[in-house]
Amino acid sequence: MESNLFKGRLVGVDGKPLSHHNLIIERIDSNPLVMNQKIAETVTNSDGNFHVSSLKLAEKQKNQNSPVKIKLEVGFKDEKLYETILTVNLKGKTIDLGLVKVKGPNRGVKGKVLDENGDPLEGLVVSVEGAGKTEYSLKRSPAVEIIDKISPVAIKNYHVLNESKTDENGFYEVLYPPSSYQNILDDKPTIQVVIKDVLGASELFKTEQYIAVSETMKNIGDIIIPRNWATGWYVTLGNSEKSRFTENNQVEVLVDNQSELESLVQSINSAHSYVYLTQFEFEPDFTATFTSETDGTFHTQDILTQTLLNASSRGIQVKIILNENLAVPDSYKEIKDFFKESSVEIRQFKSHGLHVMHAKTLIVDDKEAYIIGSPFKKDYWDSSRHLINDPRREPSGVRPVHDVSIKLKGGAVYHVQEFFTQMWNYISREDYNGHGRMDQHLKTRGSGKTPVQVARSVTPETLTDKGELGIFEGYRKALANAKDYIYLENQFFTNKTIVKALKNTLKNNDDIQVIVLMNENPDNPGYKKWQNQCIEKMGIKTYEDILEHPQIGFFTLWSTRWEKQRFQIQPVYVHAKVGVVDDLWATVGTANLDGSSLTYVNELEGFFDTKFHRNMEINVILPGLDSDSSNYIGKLRNSLWIEHLGIKGSSSLEKPREGWLKIWQEVAEQNLKSLNLPKPFITGHVLPYSPENSVEDQLKDLKIEIRDWDVLD
Repeated sequence: MESNLFKGRLVGVDGKPLSHHNLIIERIDSNPLVMNQKIAETVTNSDGNFHVSSLKLAEKQKNQNSPVKIKLEVGFKDEKLYETILTVNLKGKTIDLGLVKVKGPNRGVKGKVLDENGDPLEGLVVSVEGAGKTEYSLKRSPAVEIIDKISPVAIKNYHVLNESKTDENGFYEVLYPPSSYQNILDDKPTIQVVIKDVLGASELFKTEQYIAVSETMKNIGDIIIPRNWATGWYVTLGNSEKSRFTENNQVEVLVDNQSELESLVQSINSAHSYVYLTQFEFEPDFTATFTSETDGTFHTQDILTQTLLNASSRGIQVKIILNENLAVPDSYKEIKDFFKESSVEIRQFKSHGLHVMHAKTLIVDDKEAYIIGSPFKKDYWDSSRHLINDPRREPSGVRPVHDVSIKLKGGAVYHVQEFFTQMWNYISREDYNGHGRMDQHLKTRGSGKTPVQVARSVTPETLTDKGELGIFEGYRKALANAKDYIYLENQFFTNKTIVKALKNTLKNNDDIQVIVLMNENPDNPGYKKWQNQCIEKMGIKTYEDILEHPQIGFFTLWSTRWEKQRFQIQPVYVHAKVGVVDDLWATVGTANLDGSSLTYVNELEGFFDTKFHRNMEINVILPGLDSDSSNYIGKLRNSLWIEHLGIKGSSSLEKPREGWLKIWQEVAEQNLKSLNLPKPFITGHVLPYSPENSVEDQLKDLKIEIRDWDVLD
């Protein structure tokens, strides 16, 4: 007995095809007491077409000469949307239902995303945000705008109805059930289409609001996005051209603060015209360099405030911008008092919320610029040895600190100085009635062949109305382009958007590996908890997961020593902000991987209006897409890993067959074993991350027997 073949096409009231909709065909019995018989079920294709064989009917039903009634039930995502009754003759083998026009509310949008030349942009994530018309109007009212800013829970958020991706033609179609926006007051949605990068982590474009949409499938006009903003490695700030990019630079990465401070003092002492400094914190008695005696003792050599005062006395123009710290007392008044009898000018960047001036820079003449890792505080002083109780670090007992700075010569110096000038003039406008404004210096001459981008995070309503997200753009593009490995070395790991990007990167590429060097105990309240949540989202719950995972590992630094026959162990505080990807891209700077440094305080999203809160930050990006630059980035990665992993010699590391992550896992696992020996020791500084809070509990969680050790916090 042959079955019938039903075919036809589903379209909306506007005549446009309804793709990927569920279709159920039922035969209606002439006897109202008999239940309808389902005879076919299928899903429409991308053109709205369907063809499906029916279930076998009883012979007497099939041979009836009189027409019968059937019911077509149309649904989407398990939600019934529409039904209609048709009269057909079941005697024919093929039953063409023709064009079935489906009435009903909006349940999708479609369109194209193209670049500035009209070429398609493939792989971008398209998200539709929406709410019922009444709900939308209420949330946009002035009263709700005010309430939302003071409410403990955000009330303006709109639903994400669904997401899709653009195809090779730039085409997208996003479908969603009406129940996602309908309620007792609304049957028509107000929607916005949001275009995101390929990882679905960063917003590239948002359409206007479409109010009370009635079309079954809303056709959105072509969306034009600059290709270099959507894809590629370079920061463009939403445009087609590279932002603050120069190719004529010399670059020196300064690993750990001893090397940075020695170089910085030398540059100040060599200044001919001016020294400009921005700092987060600056202690007046901060010692930058020490003399070393043969008996192992150290003596103060250069106190940094005195070094700057000496430069000023030589006729060098010295200007300093210090952050205003709202959480704890800052050193602005002390520094101001120290320099009050000199020509040194000091201004304070005032905070208006959960953001700070965190960019730490030094510019000397128009020739050299530093992006500085650490504040000028005695407890941040350290060498590459990360000694416990180093006498040059005060007060006694504070943790060793690992940090990274970078020194520039060449065209990039102009862009570091540009940031200083803009902040100085902003403060002049806000606090000095415009007095003391600076003119931007001329662009600096070339000094090498290394390409550099200077990227910034800028607080909204300061230098510009919307601020800048350049550092975040650099990260999100590097993560999207990664093919082999991602290495992140950072004080914090709490930014939800970065975590989402990393998670999607791993999901899209089984071969990529991610290595994160971080702190056991970040120094900001709440960050440990958020950090643990982010790590769990990446699929890591225990240190065993870290040692066994084929794609991702989280590690920390520790220092050990024997003191009077007692073994001492202490965490090394990671203050660095470094990223390296595939030996093709690297960044060094001041931006942490938290919300306030990169995007906004998204860790507190949902509690109050966080969009305004973004730090002032600056990073150098090394886009090593040519062989010379790539070699330099490889050397940077190599030098960091040799220090952390305790690998002897300075030769290049060889990548294991299983990938770079394997080296870290093996060293960390070996250190767990060697620390449990009768005579414990550690190779390098690396251990797996533990989610526990106290240092003792972290070591116990790693199954390390601390015995009679001195466990230092």
